[in-house]
Amino acid sequence: MHMKSTTIAWLIALIAPTTIFAQYSGTDTNNIIERNPQRTAAESKSATKSIQTETSTSKPALLENENPKTLKVTTPRTLHPIQKEAMTFLFTNNSNVLVNLIGKGLQTELKPTFGEVGKSDITAKPTTIGYQYHFRDRWTMGVLYSWATVKSAKLKYPDFDRIGEYAEFQYVVKLNSFLASINYNWKIKNKPKSSIAWYSGLALGNSRIEYTTVRTDTSTSYIPAFNGGIDLGGFQVTAIGVKQHFYDLRNFGYHAELGGGINSIGLSFGLTYTL
Repeated sequence: MHMKSTTIAWLIALIAPTTIFAQYSGTDTNNIIERNPQRTAAESKSATKSIQTETSTSKPALLENENPKTLKVTTPRTLHPIQKEAMTFLFTNNSNVLVNLIGKGLQTELKPTFGEVGKSDITAKPTTIGYQYHFRDRWTMGVLYSWATVKSAKLKYPDFDRIGEYAEFQYVVKLNSFLASINYNWKIKNKPKSSIAWYSGLALGNSRIEYTTVRTDTSTSYIPAFNGGIDLGGFQVTAIGVKQHFYDLRNFGYHAELGGGINSIGLSFGLTYTL
């Protein structure tokens, strides 16, 4: 009996610490499952690979206060003043060829009566102002007004009432024309900052040549005065012209023409403004 009690005591002593250790170490003493080391490693590797894949393929979310970048599309402002319904105003300096011919003609006509006379003066340079309306992209119509003035050199005419005295005067020739014009822009090139066109044209209308005598002294002596005017038909042919307008100058630009007629013979140039 004593032997049996001692054996039971020893069994309790051996089992009790094992049970207490199992409970405090978190081991389920009622259901202990043996794990497979190889399977556990494979599952860990698969899980790691899945995390890496999700990290590489997923896109980072925008922060709450972060605004996405917006693409600003700016359309460049184009300039097309040479197009339908545009209106162009012109200021043109014409060549002096025509008025120089008139000046030489005065010298020739006055030579038999007054001998050698000095060179004629251009007191109003040939000038044209005009307006054009673009009724088509390539066609324009408008009006042109031109003027110029030429004066002969000062002339002396003897005063027959006073021996040795002379009266002084000049002959003045004025040119005016009013023409209706039509042009064809046979080449147009629009750029981001300017617009340019090459054109040809024709203008028809009326012109007038006025000649007057202007006394240049204070005498009342007789002078051979010639006053009057001639009305004629007028024309102006533009063989080739070019005009260009600039965006930075608010559609101001220039133009140049080569042609002949009552307004100008040769090259003329000036300023333009288009609405």
